[in-house]
Formats: sequence, structure tokens, C-alpha cells
Amino acid sequence: MNEFFRNVLLFTLIPLGIFLLMCVTGDEGILMAGILAMVLVGAYFIIGLILIIANKNQVGKAMLLSSGIILLVGLSTCGIILSGLSIR
Repeated sequence: MNEFFRNVLLFTLIPLGIFLLMCVTGDEGILMAGILAMVLVGAYFIIGLILIIANKNQVGKAMLLSSGIILLVGLSTCGIILSGLSIR
């Protein structure tokens, strides 16, 4: 397996799995998963840019791609779940 593809899978699937487990626990878990996903996307993006500037191009590009995938999949899923919650 290509090292870039392995890094993208590692940086993407581990956080998404953790977010999924957090969403199963209930309403509080869903809210915390959404907040954690927003923080993680920002951190991955900033760290990815720093790594590209520091000439670690392969890992930096993998982190930037992972932040985009998490943004697309994780936050949209949490948004759909949050729209179905009934807050009293």
C-alpha cells in the first residue's frame, strides 16, 4: 500500500471511528463529537500547512486531505443528526 494512502486512512478513519462511537452514546455524545470534529479539522489543517512549509510534503498533504474528508463526512453527519434532535 502506498505510504500516502496509508497516512490518509490513518488520519481519517481513526477520528471518524471515535466520533461514531461518541455518537452512539446519546445526545451529549453527539454534541461532543461535533465540537471535537470542528477542533480536529482546524488542527489538522493548521498542522498540515505547517508540515508543508517545513518540507514534510507527504504527511502535510495527507493531513490536509484528511481534514477535508473529516469536514465533509464527519461534520455533515453530525449536522444531520443534530437537526433531528429535539431540544426542550
